[in-house]
Amino acid sequence: MNITVFSGIMAFYAVLTYFVFPIIFYYTMGKTVKAAGQGFILGSIVSVALWVFYGSKMV
Repeated sequence: MNITVFSGIMAFYAVLTYFVFPIIFYYTMGKTVKAAGQGFILGSIVSVALWVFYGSKMV
């Protein structure tokens, strides 16, 4: 396992989960904490799906 590739993939998923999706949902769904939470949930699901279908095959 290449630890550098693995670390990069995990960092990408963390940025998606904790920043990108919550910010997108916050600004598009009404600027509420609930909207940001929903973005976090969807970001988590997308990150897991990306890992299962793509990321796990890259390391």
